[in-house]
Amino acid sequence: MTYRCRICNALGDHPVYTVREQMLRSGDPFRYFQCCRCQCLQIAEIPEDMGKYYPRDYYSFSATSRDKTENKFIKLARRIRNFSSVSGRGFGNNLVRALFPNKKLLPLMRLGLTPASRILDVGCGSGWRLYALREAGFRNTLGVDPYMEHDLAYANGLQVLKRTVNEVEGSWDVVMFHHSLEHIPDQAAALRAASGLLRPGGTCLIRVPVASSYAWEFYREHWYQIDAPRHFYLHSYESMRLLAEQCGLVLRSTECDSTLDQFRTSELYKRGLRSFKEAGFTGSQEGEWKRRAAKLNQEGRGDQAVFYFGKAGAH
Repeated sequence: MTYRCRICNALGDHPVYTVREQMLRSGDPFRYFQCCRCQCLQIAEIPEDMGKYYPRDYYSFSATSRDKTENKFIKLARRIRNFSSVSGRGFGNNLVRALFPNKKLLPLMRLGLTPASRILDVGCGSGWRLYALREAGFRNTLGVDPYMEHDLAYANGLQVLKRTVNEVEGSWDVVMFHHSLEHIPDQAAALRAASGLLRPGGTCLIRVPVASSYAWEFYREHWYQIDAPRHFYLHSYESMRLLAEQCGLVLRSTECDSTLDQFRTSELYKRGLRSFKEAGFTGSQEGEWKRRAAKLNQEGRGDQAVFYFGKAGAH
């Protein structure tokens, strides 16, 4: 069939793949095609009703359980750990980060954040990442997610609002999309809005699965990061750069941060199994997958990456 790429506008007989929904085990089939020009892998038709693929217990929607009274020493240790994972300055921070890193916050380390930095997290779910930043002393934070049932307000002052990035106002030092951009149908509109919110010198951070990867080449329809139909786009490096430039953003750098799940979960899907227990993966297998993931990251062939963009024309 002939499809038109939504990123580079190429019209043609692009390779087509049938991918089944796996996370909820519905098995519903969806067509994806990979653009012959920019290599973006994308869903052929976005379903009209996506609600059934985001149930109430969807993993990113649960409010963080840490919003409660807790041992003050545990809270202090977590605050130090989280601050050190974000801050790149000082011997103490370097030591704590080396020994006890919060790996999910490490992509923020190169942004030069201060407690006064204004940070917007788009598609943040319940806002656990911002919650951790708030605990670590970053006070100017806001989360937005249109799929939330309602707004959330935490005792530490964090707000997560049920809205899109297009409905946000103000000027922000950082606008982040942590594995959320792939869920947005109109990515160009979202990134134009992000570019408009970004102050000169600020950073738009985008973490997404990438089709420029060994996992896509090897597993194809069974690659777990396709996550049909929730992931509308699996970008290549070229298509991500091209889309961002169309929206007033300029690529500064990229870094792969894939994990062993590119093998472990993809193998589960490939074998048609329902649990890791059923699969019976051994510790030595998982250790080898971790080593392979690290090597692929070094080679720029991991199955997910962090893109750091600046505002075009800004200095």
